[in-house]
Amino acid sequence: MRVRRLSVLLASSSSREGRLLLRISSYQLRALALAGVCVLSGLLVTSCIPNPFNQSPEPKISILAGSPHGPAPLDLTFDISASNDPDGEIVSFTFDFADGTPPVSGNDLSQPLPHIYTEPGQFFASLMVEDDDGKLAMVMFVITIDEPAE
Repeated sequence: MRVRRLSVLLASSSSREGRLLLRISSYQLRALALAGVCVLSGLLVTSCIPNPFNQSPEPKISILAGSPHGPAPLDLTFDISASNDPDGEIVSFTFDFADGTPPVSGNDLSQPLPHIYTEPGQFFASLMVEDDDGKLAMVMFVITIDEPAE
């Protein structure tokens, strides 16, 4: 048996699944990669890897208003809108102010995140983002709060 042509096409989609299309001569076999398992013409194949070329998202934190260093209480507004995913989109984020207040989670990166630091100390605010292929990335930002000015 001679195979004349073999081509593989991996198409990325906006969901967590990747579609794999194999063309062997004039026959087509379709496989759906979902959560690390391939279903190929009704057969279960466990050695399928979904989107091995997925790039990590790139979380970014900047300050829109205020300064990351100053006396308590320190009023800051964080900007995370420059965060991106080179080969897809960011579907969720969690921002932790690192001062004991609850983290903020969501999916709208364009909204500014205002926060007031009331206690002196050094805080490592963090931003964790997840892309549409389930890959996570995190960045930290140092905030230094001095004793209140008298």
